[in-house]
Amino acid sequence: MDFKALGKFEQGALVAGGVSLILSFFDRYLRISFDTGISGIGGTFGSNAWTSYATLGMLLIVAATAVVAVKAFAATSLPDGVPWNLVAFATATLGTILIVLRAITAGDGVGPGWSGYLLFLSTIALSVMTFLSFRASGEKVPEIKKDTPPAA
Repeated sequence: MDFKALGKFEQGALVAGGVSLILSFFDRYLRISFDTGISGIGGTFGSNAWTSYATLGMLLIVAATAVVAVKAFAATSLPDGVPWNLVAFATATLGTILIVLRAITAGDGVGPGWSGYLLFLSTIALSVMTFLSFRASGEKVPEIKKDTPPAA
């Protein structure tokens, strides 16, 4: 299958997922500043997005991108009856939340760096594209039937 033959939401999701993966390796996801208290001695360094629970967030982003790619290029290999666009949306959104939370709750003197802000944008774009793909697909959220009697 040709990339241009895909829908615009699938294309956007694949690009956003790829950009997110690349940005995750830059060491400016977190910007860490410190001061020793001695005049002129201190510094700033960074960390990539593969630390702490942002690692789980990145794994979810990679998984969501993989679901979109498999659905786009090898849909017959996926089981029927599963709302795969919803799965991609849920994993992308949870991954985005974890990545943002890690950066803004890291502690004093620690905050998002330039690649962190760009990573926020790209993972949000992935979540939006997977949501729009879910809406366009006509898939439904599975119903939970509460009227089923318990097994005897």
